[in-house]
Parts: sequence; structure tokens; C-alpha cells
Amino acid sequence: MKLFAKLMIAALFIAMLLPFTILKGKDGSALMSIKDIGLPDFSLPDLPDMPKLPKANDFSTSDESLAGKDIFYKWNDAEGNVQFTTEPPAAGIEYTIKGFDPDANVIQAVKIPPKESAPKEAKSDKPKSGKAEEIGSPYSKESIEKLFKDAKNIENMLNQRFKDQQSQVNQ
Repeated sequence: MKLFAKLMIAALFIAMLLPFTILKGKDGSALMSIKDIGLPDFSLPDLPDMPKLPKANDFSTSDESLAGKDIFYKWNDAEGNVQFTTEPPAAGIEYTIKGFDPDANVIQAVKIPPKESAPKEAKSDKPKSGKAEEIGSPYSKESIEKLFKDAKNIENMLNQRFKDQQSQVNQ
């Protein structure tokens, strides 16, 4: 087993060296070189400059963009916790106004035209009776009797098999 492990490690080592030595590319040079091995570039991509947005404090509660919306005030308390309230904080505390449309997730119902009702003359005025003889059965008497007979045969077969197993175990 140790020999097998040593051979596998040697085969893996040789396989790792192949791109540097024996395997050549279309231009005749080695597929890889030592300088190809390195860490990936972890720098962040350059993002375009975002336009300056106005501060939320610049809006008043009578702003047309907040009309019909539920208004909340977001501010930080003295301990640094973020607070959301429906009343503005005390004077001197910087806050932002958030407006949320309460009907944003409401989907209007689809108007479906009413169906034309069938003429009442087509309906039968006969009272429905619930007797089994009048309704009929999807099963015939013969098929039900055969089903009971088959079930009884299976029960007898299982009982016989159980007796055979018990006799073999008790020998």
C-alpha cells in the first residue's frame, strides 16, 4: 500500500511539471512558466462617479414627491443607534425623511365580464333521488366477489409462508 501511495504522489508531481517542461504551445514555448503563477488581482474595479443627490433634510413634509406616502424620519440617537419614528426628532439632530407608498404592493383586481346565464328552461325540475339502485355502481357484483376471493387466497398464502418460516426457524 505504501508503494502505491508513493507511485501516486510521483505521478501527481510529474503531472504538475508537464506544463512547464514537456507540453508545448502552438508557438513552441512551454505552456506555463514560473512567472505565470501568482495571486489573482484583488483590487476593486473602477466605478463611475455617482451624481450628487440632495440631502433628505432639504425636503419638507409638504414636498410633492412625498404626497400620499407614509412619512418616517430616520436619525441616529446619542448612542449611535438608528431610530425610525413618525415624528421628527428634537431640534439639532440630523435626520432624513423617508416616504413609503402604502399601496406599492397592492395589485388591482382584473375586471371580468359576467357570464351569460343559461336559460332556466333547460334545467330539469325533477328532484334528484339518492338511492344506490337508481344511480348505479361502477363495480359489478362479479368483480367484487373475485376481489374478495383473491384477497382470501393471498391471506392463505401468507399464512402458509409464515408457518414454513417458523418451522425452519424452530428446527
